[in-house]
Parts: sequence; structure tokens; C-alpha cells
Amino acid sequence: MIEFPTISDSDIPSGSGGINREGYTYGQLRRNPIIPEVMRGISDPIVQRWAEECNARNRNGFVMRKVSGEYCFDGLHVGPKVKLPSKAQLVEKLGVNPSAAAIREVSYMMLREEIARQTGMSVSQAASAIGNMLDCVPHEDISGYVYMVPNWAHKWFRHRGYVSAILGHE
Repeated sequence: MIEFPTISDSDIPSGSGGINREGYTYGQLRRNPIIPEVMRGISDPIVQRWAEECNARNRNGFVMRKVSGEYCFDGLHVGPKVKLPSKAQLVEKLGVNPSAAAIREVSYMMLREEIARQTGMSVSQAASAIGNMLDCVPHEDISGYVYMVPNWAHKWFRHRGYVSAILGHE
């Protein structure tokens, strides 16, 4: 079931560690998810292209929707989407029933490694590109993919995702 929550274009995402200190409205952010201040700080041409693609894809306005009761961030993704392991694969890899921290460690590393592979950066540079260059965060989608989304959206729209699904907290 798909729901479209009512969100005003005049709402200003805020809180959660100082997100959107620039004061952009939701209406502005949903048409330009990677804000100009962030765009000016991107130094890698591949990362720049990813940010431009996200903004171009959303020029007419991203519409936040819920699928089966969970916010769906797929339209806001920046760069690659990486398929995550199943619970059985995680248990095999980690040797135990995985904790939330262990699940995140695996999924974040998978995303960093893919970014590094596509850009030629080191894995640590890829980690910096996510948070520092793009002001994004890894989002582990309930569908079993990890990808970058803008911090303002990830922190403003409270949600459960892949970790909850793996731990059985759906």
C-alpha cells in the first residue's frame, strides 16, 4: 500500500543535529535536494555528476511517500544503490546473529567500497565524500539496498529500514 503523507512546501526541516541550518523550505529541498552550498563543495567529478543527477531527477519536486507504512527515499538517492545481504548471509558472514551495529558496519562498508570502486577514491575518502562532500548519509532501505540520501531528509523523516527488517522489528 502506498501512502502520500501531507507535508507542506512551507515546512522547514530542522532539528536532529542541526539539519538544514540554511533554512530551506521543504518545497525548495524537494526540487533541489542537494543544496547549492553543498554543490559548491563537491570536488570529485563523479560525485558531482551523482549530485546533479539527483537534483535533475527531482526538478519537478520529489514526493515523499510511504510504502507499507515506511518512508521511501529511493527518489532522493545519490549515486550507487548496493544490494545488501539477506539475514542468512549476514549470519554466515558474521558468525553470529548480527547486532544493529554489525549490520550497519557491513552495509556502510559495502556502500563505501562501491563508491571507491566507481570513483577511484580510497574507502576512507569515499566515507568522507558521503558525509562531508555531499552532506548525505547511508540509508539502508527496507527493500534491502543501501544508498546515499541527503541528511536533511533522512533525519527529518523518521523511519525504520533494513536493520529493523533483519532484526525482526518490522
